[in-house]
Amino acid sequence: MNRLIFTLLLFVSGFAAHSQEDSIEVYQAFRITDYLIKLNDTTTVVQISIPGSWPMRIKEKQIGILRERYESGKELDTALIAWGRCQLIKSEWYYFAMHKYHEREPRQGDLLYTACRIPKMYVGVLFNIARNGITITKVDEAQFYNSTAVFSMNQQTENAFIESMVDDIRYTGREMIKQKTVENQLVSGGIFDGKKVLDAMQTATRTDVQKFLKYMVARPKKYAGNIWKISEVFATWMVSKTPVPVEE
Repeated sequence: MNRLIFTLLLFVSGFAAHSQEDSIEVYQAFRITDYLIKLNDTTTVVQISIPGSWPMRIKEKQIGILRERYESGKELDTALIAWGRCQLIKSEWYYFAMHKYHEREPRQGDLLYTACRIPKMYVGVLFNIARNGITITKVDEAQFYNSTAVFSMNQQTENAFIESMVDDIRYTGREMIKQKTVENQLVSGGIFDGKKVLDAMQTATRTDVQKFLKYMVARPKKYAGNIWKISEVFATWMVSKTPVPVEE
């Protein structure tokens, strides 16, 4: 059991892709649905869905693990909830029998992490954002791209989407100053040290946003499985001294 736990922890600790001739294996987070069938005191069947438009599939008996999803105002428990295997596939629905580690029962919205196989493709920062179940939106809550778009991106199209995020951040900074409803907080430390946050948002660059997106990928636990406005989380990153992954 200890060896199994160690293996599971390795595969969810970061991105991995294993090449074959025409496909790669990636590890993806899925929010489980409200379909929860308790088989006994320790085992619950949970359900996830993979849209038919996604070129992504899971094999029967594939191992998965369950983690808690962050919810605003609540402390995130980073301990594993359960582990199990895919026991049934019916169209877009995948059913995993999950064996819990402690008293915490699986709940709707928890994140199931498992390996999936997809066609060989460009794997950039936005794909890595998507594989953590993270959805990024504009200030008006419209999405920058749909969930299928990440499977056909190349570096050029990814850069274009990131540029649109830059535009949204700059726009939000300008509008917040006009509305005077948000404090123009002084940033202390990091890339924007000594600048006021709403002013600094108007000078954000694609490089800045890429740094933040890489940080989300490297530290996904708070972001995974949720929907975030890019302007809000980018501003929070700014006042938090713009931490970046070690390799940066």
